[in-house]
Amino acid sequence: MYSKVLVTLFVLYLSTVECNDIHIGYTNTRSRKVYSELKEADPALWRRTDEVTIKTPPHEVIDSIHVSDLREEKDGEAYITSGGVGMPYVTIALKSPTILRGYKFQIEVYASSTASNEGLFSKSPYFGDVQQQQVSRKF
Repeated sequence: MYSKVLVTLFVLYLSTVECNDIHIGYTNTRSRKVYSELKEADPALWRRTDEVTIKTPPHEVIDSIHVSDLREEKDGEAYITSGGVGMPYVTIALKSPTILRGYKFQIEVYASSTASNEGLFSKSPYFGDVQQQQVSRKF
């Protein structure tokens, strides 16, 4: 029994991969991709760094952010310095792992309209304007 648990833990330990990918938030049916770009930096004698700022169109907020390290070693660094999910902008910092190494990241940002959060029947042709005042009738 004890050996089975040990073997299972050892296999789980071997299957974990250390990476600095970012996957924050959830996309929904109203989300649309507002940014998708491959960011690459060639190796240099210094550590390569870059900051990417993404702004959504007016009246939209970010739903989901996906930053994936595409190099084999997956040892590049990516982190959010400002903004993020629920805000109209995000700033992402990218860094190469060491000197003489570059990086390769795929960045995708999804956003949805803030006006779409008003409700299901807010502007329905069947129910009219919800803001309309209703009066009682006497029969």
